[in-house]
Amino acid sequence: MKTNTIVISTCLTLLIAHPVALSNTIEAFKQPATHLARTGKVSSNRSAIASLPSALIAFSGAQRGSVAGQVLLPSGQQANTRIRVTLSGYRIPSTTVYTDNKGRFSIPGVSDGTYTLEILAESGPYETVYQEVRIIYGAHPMLVITLREKGNASKSNAGVVSASEVDQQVPEAARKEYEKGVQYSEKGKIEDAVDRFKKALAISPNYLMARNNLGVQYLKLGKWEEAAEQFESAIAINSKALNPRQNLGIALIEQKKYSQAVEHLNQAISLDASSPAAHLYLGIASLGVEDIDQAERELSTALSLGGDGYSNAHFYLGLVYMKKGEREPAIRELKTYLEKVPKGEKAPRAKQLLEKLKP
Repeated sequence: MKTNTIVISTCLTLLIAHPVALSNTIEAFKQPATHLARTGKVSSNRSAIASLPSALIAFSGAQRGSVAGQVLLPSGQQANTRIRVTLSGYRIPSTTVYTDNKGRFSIPGVSDGTYTLEILAESGPYETVYQEVRIIYGAHPMLVITLREKGNASKSNAGVVSASEVDQQVPEAARKEYEKGVQYSEKGKIEDAVDRFKKALAISPNYLMARNNLGVQYLKLGKWEEAAEQFESAIAINSKALNPRQNLGIALIEQKKYSQAVEHLNQAISLDASSPAAHLYLGIASLGVEDIDQAERELSTALSLGGDGYSNAHFYLGLVYMKKGEREPAIRELKTYLEKVPKGEKAPRAKQLLEKLKP
């Protein structure tokens, strides 16, 4: 059985380097925070290149995630027949769901570990597809899995890519450099990964995933302007690519360019309104431009869509309610954050804020 492997990881640090400007009651929190240190990474073979999730997602300590995605026909069209999706792993019972009429599926409540997805079309001339997924610290990968026709596997483009970012055809030499870059990134060899992604782009300048992943490496290195430049170039290649939009929003937040971040994150949500990450980042950027009502809406939406994997939103909602002068809701949200992620990166600050809020 041949499988591809996706490795998803999430940061344990704050989403932005500098908290947004808030009132004097939280002046103590206008200090640089630890920057994003790790991001989602993907390992794949030549026929299945992936970049899941290219957006850096910093959700502190949640130990459960979900696996969701969409199944496509070999033509790239949505699968409109029932397709069985089974998640299995070591020492856990298998979980089976079926796709809806657009080929979408979701499996919530997945603990950390390595799992295998079995994609079986119960009708039609399609082979069973196996996809290995590794989840770390409550990641929520969104997958696009393409079926392949029986007897045509060698010519298949089957694989997994981030939602709405099915990769264009690129030269084999560029693809090899990209794969090496992904491998170096997974091993924490960021400078080597940068070099390989650059080589891939020298061969194929419009290689979207290489462009986006190069930007991700710059985010890891704290090179916000260089990262933004790469994400902007990726967007120029495909304006409907979700991950570069979200990543650009992060890079802009890091530079305190909150208005621009709001613009791009709004566009990200227009591409995929079901993305909890886009709502979370938009909520943080909205705090930066003092749009408190929008910040509250977006952070609440992130929690509604993403659940405990997005518990950082509780901390920021605490800041929202402090800005609004609503003491009890602020206390509730900060306490909830500490309950969900007691060892989270923002836990010490949340405790200090609760002290300040005491009557």
